[in-house]
This record gives sequence, structure tokens and C-alpha cells, in this order.
Amino acid sequence: MKPTTTTFLFLLISGSVFSQSIRGQVQNTDGKPLPFVNVMLLNSKDSSLVKGAVSDVSGSYTIDQVKQGNYVVSASMLGYKRGFVPPVTVTDGQTDLKAPLLLLEPEAKQLSEVAVTAKRPFVEQQIDRMVVNVANSIVASGSTALEVLEKAPGVTVDYQNDRLQLRGKDGVIVQINGKQTYYSAQDLIGQLRGMSSDNIDQIELITNPSAKYDAAGNSGIINIRLKKNSNLGTNGTLSVAGGTGRYDRERGSLQLNHRTQTLNLFGDYSLNRGGNYWDFLNIRNQQDPTADNPGRRNLVHQTTLLAFRDLGQNAKAGLDFSPTKQTTIGLVWTGLWNDHREVGPADATFRRTEGGPVYLKTHTVKTYNINSLNHVGNLNIQHSFGEKKGQLTADFDMGYFQRAYDNQLLTESTVFSEDPVLPAGGLLLTQPTTIRIRTAKADYSRPLSGSWKLEAGLKTASVKTDNDLRVRLGTLAQGQAGRLPVDPAQSNQFQYTERINAAYASVSGKLNPKLDVQAGLRAEHTHAIGNSITLNQVVERNYLKWFPSLFLSQQLPKGQTLALSYSYRIDRPNYQNLNPARGYVDPFAYSQGNPYLRPQFTHAMEARYSLKNNVFASLGFNRTTDLMFFTIYATEGNKIFVTTENLGLSQGYTLTVGVPLTVMKGWQLQTNWLGFYNRFLYNYEGTTLNITNVAGRLNANNALTLGHGWTAEVNGWVNTPAVNGIWQMDWMGSLDAGIQKAVGSALKLKLSGQDLLHTNRFWSKINANGNTQTGRLQFDTRIVMLNLTYTFGNQQVKGERQRRTASEDEINRTN
Repeated sequence: MKPTTTTFLFLLISGSVFSQSIRGQVQNTDGKPLPFVNVMLLNSKDSSLVKGAVSDVSGSYTIDQVKQGNYVVSASMLGYKRGFVPPVTVTDGQTDLKAPLLLLEPEAKQLSEVAVTAKRPFVEQQIDRMVVNVANSIVASGSTALEVLEKAPGVTVDYQNDRLQLRGKDGVIVQINGKQTYYSAQDLIGQLRGMSSDNIDQIELITNPSAKYDAAGNSGIINIRLKKNSNLGTNGTLSVAGGTGRYDRERGSLQLNHRTQTLNLFGDYSLNRGGNYWDFLNIRNQQDPTADNPGRRNLVHQTTLLAFRDLGQNAKAGLDFSPTKQTTIGLVWTGLWNDHREVGPADATFRRTEGGPVYLKTHTVKTYNINSLNHVGNLNIQHSFGEKKGQLTADFDMGYFQRAYDNQLLTESTVFSEDPVLPAGGLLLTQPTTIRIRTAKADYSRPLSGSWKLEAGLKTASVKTDNDLRVRLGTLAQGQAGRLPVDPAQSNQFQYTERINAAYASVSGKLNPKLDVQAGLRAEHTHAIGNSITLNQVVERNYLKWFPSLFLSQQLPKGQTLALSYSYRIDRPNYQNLNPARGYVDPFAYSQGNPYLRPQFTHAMEARYSLKNNVFASLGFNRTTDLMFFTIYATEGNKIFVTTENLGLSQGYTLTVGVPLTVMKGWQLQTNWLGFYNRFLYNYEGTTLNITNVAGRLNANNALTLGHGWTAEVNGWVNTPAVNGIWQMDWMGSLDAGIQKAVGSALKLKLSGQDLLHTNRFWSKINANGNTQTGRLQFDTRIVMLNLTYTFGNQQVKGERQRRTASEDEINRTN
């Protein structure tokens, strides 16, 4: 290690601290300590709130970084009267002031019934993120995490390509409780489809993360926070749901938690079983020239109707052990098992002219099966050196992902005229995939003088993937008999290894009483090797990149706040997108990876405004170079293939406005407006394209309190037509409604209907270089669900710690 590095680390751990602190303890009148009490430091002049803290399991509390002045310490807790201690004075030079004992007296009267007249809105716009409150939503009950996510403002679920977009952009990092899951994009969609919404508390949309986060994700982070509680004891939640659209759905989940003063045990299990369908229409008009007829064309009409059956299981078990007040050790295991099956017909007809005679017709029976499992183990160690010396957190992750995939196409062809090239009668693809990920990271934070704070960290990640694609082609009879021979020209074994080493440092504090600042710098070194063993093709990349970030927040008069942020980010290719092997969708459409795909880089800036933490507005700008994008090409006259390429650049502006409104007593309306302007400049099939897009999205959420334990919701969203690169999308939207009855404090019954007008369907168009394509895709989204949730035990149990693991970038890229 170089001397400068050693000195830097020594200063992190050993530097002087000049902050002043107030310590104390909260007890009841019987002399017993009161844990988890809200403690407030008030200005003695006007009783305004200065800082806050929460007492620990021994009733002790600490309020850090207190400036000189006269203060009053107050505490409050349900069931007790508010308590105060005599005024305390903090003078210059003090570093530790002990406040008098704070005693709380019990309330004289017991409440026979508590009536809740308000609740969190479905969507909240905070100054640095947007929050979707799932836990209390009626419409979200009995849904899957994926269905709830689609209702979040700015989130788009691309079912055709199994990917997520945030504010019209790819490159989204998905986390659960601050850590990602080791799934491919396809398997991530499967996991979210199999996760019950009754496990979810909130969904956070973070569009401009700081240097502490991995630099990946040019459009930001989606963090799904699971439910937790807050005191000693044991509790649990049982939820079951059932419903139907065209196909039935059954869901269930169980959550358990037990905490003592030194040990917390937790676990949960959920199961999702049900059906769905995939109704796909594709109409193409593409060039098919010959030497004798250079203007010849192919008009293709394809329909596919697949019936799905899903069985998804998610489980988690863990513990947090605190041998001392300063140290906590945690172990967590998470597992996913997913069984996805599809079967159905795919039909295609081929003509030379509009309304002309059919010269070829095909009928394909398609079966598609994916069976996957994922295990992730995490060891977390958190140690506090004391208020003056900061805190160290370390994570070590081991992940193993395995997927068995097979896709069989059995095609009958009928020739009416000409002598066309016929597709293979039998086609079978099998591709076992394994991914091993090892990650470790350490984060250190400590207060500096005044209100300043330093954070720094290191991370290393190692990824190894192995994909062995086998393509078997033959006659229809061979396919029906299960004896298709391997086609070595299309089969391919692809291995990919990658190591990323990263370090970051950031400083935050106040430049003046009303101006907060945070500045950070992250460095990431990447060494990656893609090896196509079958093709004897090796692509190696080795690069170091720097990623700065800056955040400013200014308090303005009358409860206004203005925040500015900037960050530089990277998106590395998904592992499977680097695999040059083909994967067939049907006999006339296939996908193919690109081993020469490079990462894309994004400059992102955003300005946010809030008025009394109620009305919010933001304006964002981003510019992406080496843009990675899904492209589609016509080939062989009647086929198409999809790949990912570095096309050029894109830049865009995003305007977001959130306005809450009380329509009348018991009726709360929250509206969120999003506007997009995007410009794409790239080369496609030898032509330079300059495409602009102006689009928008509106979310409206109505919460109704009807009395006597009855509440209701009516929610909806609508997307305007939009352009995304070469793709043009039409209007989309959904209208949802639900009603809930609370039977006591432990039981809730919810009835909800989703996509009541069945307008959540995807239309797309492409018109490039003389080839046009129109597509429609719809699912079984119009459904009715009945959900029952029962809570038992002590509902003040503190849940597992919300922590981020080491594997924050790699997990999202196992596609």
C-alpha cells in the first residue's frame, strides 16, 4: 500500500472529532427503562425542534452534533404523557453533556378504541426520491410486486423484452431492502411476479444516487422495502389471496419475527401460483429483393397465443446478534424457486402484396419452460467506535444462480405457390446457465467538526457465468419423436468472467445554516473476459473510470426547499447480451448477443423544489453516450432478429410535478404528472437518425374514508404515445378500484379490481429503411382479487435491519 493511502485510512479512523453531544435516559415512574421513545431537542426560546433521537433497548439516548445554546429535552410515547427535563446549556468546548433523568408518567385513561382518520398517500414525493406506499393500499392488496410496480409513476414494465424502465430509460437497478437480487432481467420479472404485495411496505424511486451506491444504473434505483415493526417480542403476519381474470391466481405469505435485547430472528415465505396469457400480434412489410425482382417484398402476419402457468416461491431466514451495544453481526439467506411454463400456437401467413394471395402458411406449436433457483448468503458486521470515531459496516456475499431453459417449436408448413425456403419442422433449444458471484465491501462513516460528516468505502466483486446453448434442428417427425440432431453451427458455449474493484469517498455538511452540501467521488476498475468456446472468440476489456457526484439543498422562506444534484454513471452490458449465441422466439424471429458491446455512460442532473413537504416539482437532464439499445433487423426475406448495439447518444429532459388535494372530508387525491422530452442521435442500418420524443404520464390516486372501518381507493394511470429509439408506442393506461373492511385491529378484508377497462396493452410501430412493423401485446391484466390479512403477536416487534449488501451492481446484470 502506498504511503498516501495509508495516511488516508489512518486519518479516517483516528482523526479528531469536535462535535458536542447530549446523553440521557428515559424511564417510567416505576424506574424501568423505556426503549424506542421519541426524544426531541427543543430550542428554549421558541420551542422549535432542533434535533431528534430514539432511545435504545436500555432507554438511553444520544443527540449528536449540538451547537452552543440553551435547550429543552422532551420525550413522547403512546400511553404516556409528554415529559420534559429542565433546560440544559451547551457551551463551547464541551463534547459530552449528561441531561437529567427523563421520567414519563402513564396516561390516566385507557383508550377503548383508536379511530384512524388519515393514512399515508399511495404516492409521496420526497425531496430526493418518490415513495409508493404499498402497505395500506387496497388496490395493491392481493397483487404481485410487479403489478404494483407498474402503477408507480415513471415506471414502465416492458413485458415483450422482460425489462424495466424508469422515466422512459433502461438501466434500472432494482434492490430489495437496499440490496439487489441475483437474477437475470427475465428472472427478476419472474421474482417480482411471484412476490406478494402483502410483504411490501414501500417502493422507493431514486433517480440520482450518491457516490456511496454502485455507479451502475443510468436511470436510477428502484428499492423495494419489505415490512418491519418496532419493539421487543414476537409477531407475525399471514396473508392469503385468490382471484381470477381469464385464469385463476392464488397467493399466500407468512412473516415471522422475534426479538430480544441481543438477538433478532426473522423469516418469511411466500408462494405464488396462477395462470396468465400472452396474446401477440405482429404485422411486417419488409424487403425481400432478388436479382430478377429487386422490388420484391414480404408481407408477414404473425399471431401467437400462449397460456402461462407459474409457480414461484420466495424464502428468507436470518438473524441479527448484538454481543455488545457497539457491535451487531447479521446472517441472512434468501432463496428463490421459479417454475414457468408456456404452451400455445403460433401462426404466420406470407404474401407478396397487400391483399395478394398467400404463398406460404405455417402453424407452430410452441412449448417454453424455465426452471430456476437462486441462493444468496450474506454476512454483515456493523461496529460503532463511539460517536467520536464513527461506524464501520462490512458485507460479504456468496450467490449461486442456476437456470434450466428449453424451448421447442414444432412447425407444419403449407406451400400455396412459389418455392419458398421453409423453416425447420422441429427446433429445440436448451441452455443451462450457472452464475457464481462473490462480493465484499466495507463502508466507514464518521462525524467531523461542526455538522460535517465523512463517508468512505471499498468494494470488490467477482462474477463467473457459464451458458451452454444447444440448438437442435430437424424434420417435424424427428421433433415429435424427440430425436433432433444438434446443429453445431448455431450451438455455442459462452463463459464470462469479470472483476470490479471500487473505492469512494464523500463529505457532507452545512455551508451555512440553510445550505446543505454533499460531494463524492467513486472510482471503479473493471477487468472482463468474454469467451465463446465454440466460436473460439475471446473479447477482453480493462478500464478504470471515475464517477463524481454533487448534491446541494437550500432552505427557502415559507417552508420551501430547492435541491440540485449531479452524478456521472455507467451501465455495463448484461452478461447474456454479450453471448453471441442465438435464441429463437419462433421460426421467424430470434435474438442474438453481441460480444463487442461496450458500456454506456450518463451525465445526470436534477433540480427539485418542495413547498412544505407537500407540493413537489423536479426538472432533470441526462446525456448518454455509447447508447446501448435493442435493435431489430429484417433478414433472409421473411425473418427478423433482435440484438443490442452501441448506437450513438441520447439526451433528455424530465419534468415531474406532484400535487396532493383534499377534495372533501374523507377524500384525498394525489396526482403526479411526468413529462418527457428525449432526443436520440444514432446510426441504424447505415442511416443517421435524429429522433425526438415528447411524452407524458399521469397518475391519480383517490383515497376514501367511508367510516365504520370501511375505506376505498380508485386509482389510475395513463401514458401518452411515446418514441423510444426506433420504437413508437401508443396510448396505455389502467383503472383500478378497491374496498377494504377492517375487522378489529388484526384482520383486514380487501376486494380489488385491476385494469377494469382492459386498456393496459402494448402497441408498437417501427418504420426504418423501407421496412415497417406493427405489434400488439396484451396479458391477463383485468382481474378481481380477494385478500385476507391477519396479524398476530406483539405488533411492536422491530424487524430486521435495513442494510445494503456488497452485491449491488452484479445482481442486476445476471441476464
